[in-house]
Amino acid sequence: MISAKKNNFIVEFRPTTIRAARLSSSKSPLVVEEVLEIDLEEKGDIAGEVRGFAKAKSNGFLRASCSVYPEGRIVRQVRLDSTKGKEAEFVTDYLRKSVGITPEEFSTYCLSASDGADAELSEFNKKDILVCGAPKKSISDVQSSLVHNAIYPGRLEFGTVGTLGVLKNVVDSKSDKSPVLFLEIDIQETQVVIVGAKGVEMARSIEFGSEHLVAGLKQEMNLKDEAAAEKILKSREFDLGSIAPKLLRKLLRELQSSIGFYEVQTGSSVSELYCVKGGKTLPWLENSICDLLNLKPFTIDLEKWLQREDVSFSNQSDFEKMDTTWVSLLSLIMNFDSRKANS
Repeated sequence: MISAKKNNFIVEFRPTTIRAARLSSSKSPLVVEEVLEIDLEEKGDIAGEVRGFAKAKSNGFLRASCSVYPEGRIVRQVRLDSTKGKEAEFVTDYLRKSVGITPEEFSTYCLSASDGADAELSEFNKKDILVCGAPKKSISDVQSSLVHNAIYPGRLEFGTVGTLGVLKNVVDSKSDKSPVLFLEIDIQETQVVIVGAKGVEMARSIEFGSEHLVAGLKQEMNLKDEAAAEKILKSREFDLGSIAPKLLRKLLRELQSSIGFYEVQTGSSVSELYCVKGGKTLPWLENSICDLLNLKPFTIDLEKWLQREDVSFSNQSDFEKMDTTWVSLLSLIMNFDSRKANS
C-alpha cells in the first residue's frame, strides 16, 4: 500500500542519509509541515521509521518525489555542434569519445545550460546544453534501495541538477551576479560546476574523491587504517587545515586550471564556493579550498529565500534544523522556469 494521496512528500536519498519533508501542497505557496532526517549508517528499523513518518501501514510505502545521487552519474556542459538532424548522434559520440562511457548502458537526458529546461536537441544546435545521465544499473539500484526503505519514488530527479537550479536562482537574486563554484565530492570523483548569470557555464568532473582524501590522510597522519581516516574526515570539529594543501593538491591543481580558463574566456571572476561531501559541508574542507583559491563560502539567507519562493514552516524547530545543504531537498518544490528571483 502507498501512503495517503492527500499527503505530499519529498525525499532526498543519499547512500548515507535520508531527508524527507511532508508538505501541505505539491506546489507553492505551501507549508512544510514536518521534516525527517535518518542516518543510514546507524543500525535501526529505517523502513519502520519512514512508515511512521508517512503514517503508513506496516506494509505501506511513503510515495514521494525523490532527489537521488546514482553512482557514476554525469553532468557535463557541451556546445552542441552538429549538422541538422544529427544532434542525437553528436551527443552519443560525445559520451563515448569524450566521457568514456557506453551510451547504450546509460540513461541520458539533455537540458538547456541556461535555465535547465528540457532541451529539444534540434532547437539547441550551436548552443550549450547539459548532458546528464547515469548507468541504468545505478538507477535501478537506487530504486531498489528506495523501495527497501519503504519509499515509493513517484518521481526521480538528480539532486545535483536540482542544486544547480537553486544556485542559479540565488545568483540571479544578487546584484553583482557573481559566479559560484560548486563542488560535489563523491567517492571516486568530484563534480565541478560553475554557475553564473547565464546558467551553467562550465561542468566537468575531476578524478579526485573522498577515497583520495582518506588515503592521503592515512599517510600524512600515519593512521593504522582507512576507517580511522574516514572517521576523522567526517568530523566537523577536527581541523585539518594545516595539511589541507597536501591532501587537496591534485584537486586544487585541476580547479586552478578550470577556473583560470573560465575567467580568461568569459572575463568573469568566480567569487564563492559551495562544497559538499556526501551531502554535508565540512568547515575545514570548505575553508581550506576558499583560502587556497581566494574564494569565500557560498551564503544564502534560507529564511528570505524560502519566503521569496512562498514556502513556510509549521514548526520553527524544523526550519532551525536546516543549513545550506538542505537546498537539494527543497529544490524539489521549486519552479525555477516560471519565475525570476527578486533582489
